[in-house]
Amino acid sequence: MNRLRIVLLIALAAVACSDDQSSLAHTPIRVVFLTEPSDVAANSSLPGIDIGIVDGTGTIRNDATSAVTIAILNNPGGATLSGTSTVNAVNGIASFSGLTLDKAGTGYTLVASSAGLQPDTSRAFSITP
Repeated sequence: MNRLRIVLLIALAAVACSDDQSSLAHTPIRVVFLTEPSDVAANSSLPGIDIGIVDGTGTIRNDATSAVTIAILNNPGGATLSGTSTVNAVNGIASFSGLTLDKAGTGYTLVASSAGLQPDTSRAFSITP
Protein backbone atom coordinates (compact mmCIF):
# COMPACT_ATOMS: atom_id res chain seq x y z
CA MET A 1 0.00 0.00 0.00
CA ASN A 2 2.83 2.41 0.79
CA ARG A 3 4.36 1.87 -2.67
CA LEU A 4 1.05 2.80 -4.27
CA ARG A 5 0.90 6.04 -2.26
CA ILE A 6 4.44 6.90 -3.22
CA VAL A 7 3.75 6.29 -6.91
CA LEU A 8 0.58 8.38 -6.71
CA LEU A 9 2.40 11.23 -4.92
CA ILE A 10 5.17 11.20 -7.52
CA ALA A 11 2.60 11.29 -10.32
CA LEU A 12 0.73 14.18 -8.69
CA ALA A 13 3.98 16.09 -8.14
CA ALA A 14 4.90 15.67 -11.80
CA VAL A 15 1.52 17.00 -12.92
CA ALA A 16 1.79 19.97 -10.54
CA CYS A 17 5.27 20.85 -11.82
CA SER A 18 4.10 20.55 -15.40
CA ASP A 19 1.16 22.92 -14.78
CA ASP A 20 3.39 25.47 -13.00
CA GLN A 21 5.90 25.45 -15.84
CA SER A 22 3.14 25.87 -18.39
CA SER A 23 1.66 28.80 -16.46
CA LEU A 24 5.07 30.45 -16.12
CA ALA A 25 5.70 30.09 -19.85
CA HIS A 26 2.57 32.14 -20.52
CA THR A 27 3.36 34.91 -18.02
CA PRO A 28 4.39 38.23 -19.62
CA ILE A 29 8.17 38.53 -19.26
CA ARG A 30 9.40 41.18 -21.70
CA VAL A 31 8.59 43.87 -24.22
CA VAL A 32 9.74 43.68 -27.85
CA PHE A 33 9.86 46.09 -30.76
CA LEU A 34 7.36 44.78 -33.31
CA THR A 35 7.87 47.84 -35.53
CA GLU A 36 11.32 49.43 -35.44
CA PRO A 37 12.00 53.16 -35.78
CA SER A 38 13.29 54.28 -39.17
CA ASP A 39 15.34 57.19 -40.49
CA VAL A 40 13.54 60.56 -40.66
CA ALA A 41 14.39 64.25 -40.68
CA ALA A 42 14.76 66.18 -37.43
CA ASN A 43 11.40 67.27 -36.00
CA SER A 44 9.54 64.87 -38.31
CA SER A 45 7.35 62.17 -36.82
CA LEU A 46 8.85 58.72 -36.62
CA PRO A 47 6.62 56.22 -38.40
CA GLY A 48 4.37 54.35 -35.96
CA ILE A 49 6.23 52.13 -33.51
CA ASP A 50 4.53 49.07 -32.00
CA ILE A 51 5.78 47.36 -28.84
CA GLY A 52 4.52 43.91 -27.90
CA ILE A 53 4.25 42.43 -24.43
CA VAL A 54 5.27 38.79 -24.82
CA ASP A 55 5.45 35.68 -22.67
CA GLY A 56 8.18 33.07 -22.31
CA THR A 57 7.16 31.44 -25.59
CA GLY A 58 7.43 34.73 -27.51
CA THR A 59 3.66 35.00 -27.90
CA ILE A 60 2.01 38.40 -27.61
CA ARG A 61 -0.17 38.41 -24.50
CA ASN A 62 -3.54 39.62 -25.78
CA ASP A 63 -4.67 40.20 -22.19
CA ALA A 64 -1.77 42.58 -21.39
CA THR A 65 -2.72 46.23 -20.78
CA SER A 66 0.39 47.49 -18.96
CA ALA A 67 1.88 50.94 -19.54
CA VAL A 68 4.86 50.87 -21.91
CA THR A 69 7.41 53.69 -22.11
CA ILE A 70 9.81 54.58 -24.91
CA ALA A 71 12.95 56.63 -24.23
CA ILE A 72 16.17 57.49 -26.03
CA LEU A 73 18.97 55.07 -25.14
CA ASN A 74 21.83 56.00 -27.49
CA ASN A 75 21.70 59.75 -28.17
CA PRO A 76 24.54 60.75 -30.55
CA GLY A 77 23.02 64.14 -31.45
CA GLY A 78 21.84 65.17 -27.98
CA ALA A 79 18.21 65.16 -29.14
CA THR A 80 15.05 65.48 -27.11
CA LEU A 81 12.26 62.94 -27.64
CA SER A 82 8.90 64.69 -27.98
CA GLY A 83 5.41 63.25 -28.12
CA THR A 84 3.53 60.79 -25.95
CA SER A 85 6.21 58.41 -24.71
CA THR A 86 4.05 56.27 -22.39
CA VAL A 87 0.94 54.44 -23.56
CA ASN A 88 -1.08 51.51 -22.28
CA ALA A 89 -1.01 48.32 -24.30
CA VAL A 90 -4.23 47.21 -25.98
CA ASN A 91 -4.45 43.48 -26.65
CA GLY A 92 -0.76 43.22 -25.73
CA ILE A 93 0.47 45.95 -28.10
CA ALA A 94 1.45 49.51 -27.24
CA SER A 95 1.28 51.74 -30.32
CA PHE A 96 3.25 54.98 -30.47
CA SER A 97 2.71 57.70 -33.05
CA GLY A 98 3.85 61.28 -33.39
CA LEU A 99 7.22 60.78 -31.68
CA THR A 100 9.94 63.19 -32.86
CA LEU A 101 13.62 63.81 -32.26
CA ASP A 102 14.85 67.37 -32.72
CA LYS A 103 18.56 66.95 -33.59
CA ALA A 104 20.37 65.17 -36.40
CA GLY A 105 22.60 62.20 -35.63
CA THR A 106 23.50 58.70 -36.68
CA GLY A 107 23.09 55.69 -34.40
CA TYR A 108 20.12 56.68 -32.26
CA THR A 109 18.45 53.81 -30.40
CA LEU A 110 15.28 53.71 -28.34
CA VAL A 111 14.51 51.53 -25.35
CA ALA A 112 11.03 50.22 -24.56
CA SER A 113 10.21 49.29 -20.97
CA SER A 114 7.32 48.31 -18.75
CA ALA A 115 7.34 47.77 -14.98
CA GLY A 116 8.39 44.25 -14.04
CA LEU A 117 9.27 43.23 -17.62
CA GLN A 118 12.58 42.93 -19.46
CA PRO A 119 13.18 45.97 -21.71
CA ASP A 120 14.08 45.87 -25.41
CA THR A 121 16.36 48.10 -27.48
CA SER A 122 15.54 49.18 -31.03
CA ARG A 123 17.83 48.85 -34.00
CA ALA A 124 19.98 51.93 -34.70
CA PHE A 125 18.51 54.66 -36.90
CA SER A 126 19.42 58.14 -38.11
CA ILE A 127 17.88 61.57 -37.86
CA THR A 128 18.82 63.81 -40.78
CA PRO A 129 19.01 67.63 -40.69
